[in-house]
This record gives sequence, C-alpha cells and structure tokens, in this order.
Amino acid sequence: MNAGEDRLKNASLSDLARDRLRAAIIEGKLRPGEKINIERVSEMFGISRTPVREALKALEMDGMVRIEAHRGAIVEPLAWREIDHRYAIRSMLEGYAAEQSCLIGGEKLASVLEKNCSRVRREIEAPGKMSAKKLRVIAELNNEFHRTIWLASGSLTLIRFLDSLELPRSFSDSFWIEGDYREQVCRHHEEIAAAFAAGDSAKARSLMERHMLASADMIASAAHADDESDRAAPCC
Repeated sequence: MNAGEDRLKNASLSDLARDRLRAAIIEGKLRPGEKINIERVSEMFGISRTPVREALKALEMDGMVRIEAHRGAIVEPLAWREIDHRYAIRSMLEGYAAEQSCLIGGEKLASVLEKNCSRVRREIEAPGKMSAKKLRVIAELNNEFHRTIWLASGSLTLIRFLDSLELPRSFSDSFWIEGDYREQVCRHHEEIAAAFAAGDSAKARSLMERHMLASADMIASAAHADDESDRAAPCC
C-alpha cells in the first residue's frame, strides 16, 4: 500500500470511529466528563490508534469531546447542549427548506410527501411486533421525507449545511423504538404534506420548525429518563 492509499484508509477508519463514538455519546454509553480510553476504543473497533485519535480531534471540533493535557480525551460535559443547538439550527434551516420547496414545487411535491406518509402509516399501524427491520424501514422513510424537501429547495449550500447536522444512524435507529415518537413524527409529516398540498409555504415553514423542535424535546426527555434509570451500558 502506498502513502496515498494509507492516508485514504486512515481517513475512512477515522470517519467510522468518529460516527461510532458520537453515537455512544448521544446514546449515553459515554457519559459527560468520562475519559475515553484510546487503547480500549482501538481494540473494540478493531482499528489502530491513529484513526481513533483523528476521530477524537474531529469530535472536539464538533463540541462533543474535550482533549486535555495530561488527561486525554473526555466527553464534553455540555455535549447534550450541543445537540440542542444542532436541532435549533436544523429547525431554522429545515423550515427555510420547506418554505422554498413549497414555493417551487408545491402541489407536485405534496404528492410525493403524501405517499411517503402513507407508507410510514402502514408500517407503524401494521399488526405484529415492531422488528428491527421495520424500524430501519421507518427511519429510512423519515430520512427520505426530509431529503425530498431539502433537494427540492434547489440550494446546494442548504443541503450541505443540513448534511453536516445529521446525527448518527445508530442513534436515530434506537430512537424509533419509542411508539409515541413514531406517532408524533408521522402526524407532523402528514400536516407538513397537507401544507404543501395547499401551497401554503409559510405554514410549511412553521410546521417544519415546530416538528424539529418537538423532536429535540423528545430526545431530551429520553436522555433524562436514561440518566435517572442509569440503564445505559458502558462503552469505552
């Protein structure tokens, strides 16, 4: 392997480690103020220490980790506040995306969004156990709903910003387990689709902003419940 290929491999492994560590922080497996053991993370992920160090540097830039002299990397005590900030920013950006997309696409886009909502509704109301496979389908449909609106806005800058604010897949997958959250998201999406059908861009923006802020409230509630019950498993 030449030097260029080696750098590329380390970069991809660093991205993997960053996503998994970020998910562990968000899910409470790594607690605020907890020291992150690089050797243990390296062993658990099956990668060398260099990509893990690079991942921690990236997470420090994200406000999730703090690297201190003579102590190493610790989980930023304000990590959950950073997640709140992300959702506050996303609510504004996604609201703007909804408004612009409604102005551009309106009724045509509404048909696509309504079909997406119908598929989600069928999944959550189908009899039987809510399996991991079904939860993944619902999560993917949720992403599809939002990305449809992003793309229809016609703004590459907006799409890049929103991409950078997304949370790890493992976090979103685990969060869909909550039945109340599934129902809330489905209902909110249906209301947003109805605003598109009516060509009401201002309402589409308002509903999307409310939807994102409500999601942040649900996430915070779940985090506090986990803190109180201390059910989170240790990670690194």
